[in-house]
Amino acid sequence: MLTVIAMLSCKNADAATLLSALDNLQKLSRKEVGCLRYELAVKNNDTQTDYIVTEQWATNEHFEEHKLAPHFKMFGEQADDLLIHSNIDVYKTIG
Repeated sequence: MLTVIAMLSCKNADAATLLSALDNLQKLSRKEVGCLRYELAVKNNDTQTDYIVTEQWATNEHFEEHKLAPHFKMFGEQADDLLIHSNIDVYKTIG
């Protein structure tokens, strides 16, 4: 099993647009084979909005298929001009 943690930051002015794209990505990703969990969290400050996406995938193969899905690629295109920072970490789940 894999745990994926993605941290995405945007300007506050772009937060609603990014959230809409993230919400769509979450809804479609949850329907994928091998998706065990897909959650969004948010934190705001005076200048930017930070989103954390926490995912769990049954296998590495499921996660790799997710990255090839049309909705994942569309999200990348939508988010490209909105993000001021992003980081994705992939962990092997213990136990």
